[in-house]
Amino acid sequence: MLLPIFLLISLSLILIGTAIFIPVKVYLSLREDPTEASKKRLFDFKLKPDTLDRAFRPMGFLIKPLNKRLTYLSRLKHQAEVLRIDLNIFVLIGVKLILAFLLAALGFAYLRQENLIYAALLPFVGFFLPDYLMWQKIRNKKEEIVRCFPETVDLMHMCVNAGADLISAIKWIIDKSTGNPFIEQLAIVLSEVQVGKPRAEALRDMARRLQLSDVSSFSRVIVQAERMGTPVEEAFRNLSDDTRDRRYQNGERYAIKASLKILFPLIFCILPAIMIIVAGPIIIKFSQGDMLSAF
Repeated sequence: MLLPIFLLISLSLILIGTAIFIPVKVYLSLREDPTEASKKRLFDFKLKPDTLDRAFRPMGFLIKPLNKRLTYLSRLKHQAEVLRIDLNIFVLIGVKLILAFLLAALGFAYLRQENLIYAALLPFVGFFLPDYLMWQKIRNKKEEIVRCFPETVDLMHMCVNAGADLISAIKWIIDKSTGNPFIEQLAIVLSEVQVGKPRAEALRDMARRLQLSDVSSFSRVIVQAERMGTPVEEAFRNLSDDTRDRRYQNGERYAIKASLKILFPLIFCILPAIMIIVAGPIIIKFSQGDMLSAF
């Protein structure tokens, strides 16, 4: 009886330590200067071998087979760079296994007699919960990038029209303007260029990392202008007009979707309440025969 309780308490302490350690490491990495020229990777979030990596090493016989079979984790690791996190797949699978074990223990302890199906589903919920949270954060981050993309492109267009080159315009935007998720990605591009990576390759890496159509067209236009020898000012003018038109079209699409989405609460929530208020007294009087006696 004491052994399961001891194991449950130990795993709970490991999980709580993981939940505290990872946000602190991420917060400290986010406070780094994005324009600092350094040969280490910007916003690099790696777990030291003597911390969580060593804590999950006894579970290696379970983690290594899952690491080979769960191929989507490599795509999750690549997309986690949008959040400026270098995801440790070994630790992630260890956290998933601990969550699955804890929820399985709690489910079979409290729901075994009431509902066995829910108790059997809880381990799968715990195993895939970190993936869902990560994908949700990545999707929200990409939506923020798309939302602030047109304003940032307009600022870069103004800087280029004023006579600055592309790198100077990016540096001015990072230093002077209010930060947003797309400016953070431009800061990564600037740091990579400052340590020696070609500008075209840094822009392609940003487009490959974000996998957004707006950012892909942005990097493609700049790379083509640099390759063909056309002025960057003209490329930015066309890009600014395209992003503005695309934003207007996105607004129209959201407006059309809003009119369709409001039909459900209108039909099933608002109209029944109105019908109850308007027709309710009439139906009550008719059912009691008051209206027939009036005639």
